[in-house]
Amino acid sequence: MRALVFSDVHGEMDAVRELMRVADECNCDLGLFCGDIVKGSARGGEFMAARAEDRDADFCTPEILEERAEDYALYAEFYGCLRPSPFPIYGVPGNMDAPEGRYLTCSLSEHGGDSPLEVVHRSLARCGDYVISGLGGQITDVDRSEFLVLQYPSWEALHHFRLFEFVVGPRIMVLHTPPIGEVVDLDNGGHKGCQVVNELIHTWRPKLAVCGHAHDAQGHEMVADTFVVNPGALKSGNYAVVDLENMEVELLTL
Repeated sequence: MRALVFSDVHGEMDAVRELMRVADECNCDLGLFCGDIVKGSARGGEFMAARAEDRDADFCTPEILEERAEDYALYAEFYGCLRPSPFPIYGVPGNMDAPEGRYLTCSLSEHGGDSPLEVVHRSLARCGDYVISGLGGQITDVDRSEFLVLQYPSWEALHHFRLFEFVVGPRIMVLHTPPIGEVVDLDNGGHKGCQVVNELIHTWRPKLAVCGHAHDAQGHEMVADTFVVNPGALKSGNYAVVDLENMEVELLTL
């Protein structure tokens, strides 16, 4: 089996349309999407400002209220772009795909129509012999956040992936947050990974883990016995194709 892996759209829907155009040619059986559909600039800016100023965040700034309409429009366009996909796609939200309820409402309503995306965020799916589970957002050691950004504490991540206990088959882990590594989490000279992800990988030993978030870290490496792939940011034209049988990857650009 072959998987098309992509992440970090951030509102660049022309790149999604182009990816779907080449999807027919990649001879893939499934897609794996690692999140960040919308831009979330106003929400993210307020989140960072509140943290820097040690104050409560304002959820109702004019910019955040205006951004709400943009989010809904981008979600609708994203799922519309995915409709030509010749295979099912399994995905999670990114840290900017907040609030969680808005992301889920939009994805589930489209999934009830003719979008090929199946949300595996805090859920399980099966594709052939493979069992797929995911947790989106930013996995962190600090507090949970669902509105301005999606941020999940380590205990929630560790608890969620216990779902793997109840199914049999080779595992695929879909994440937005990368593990700390040598390649897949490097961004602007620093590491954007989280040690909790390394712990998840060491505990559950998925055959493949895919991630995003570190936009410049298109690449792959082994973490324990797991093949980890960051396809890079689709907003910059980057994606990947993984051969699941041989655990080989093509790192590609539109």
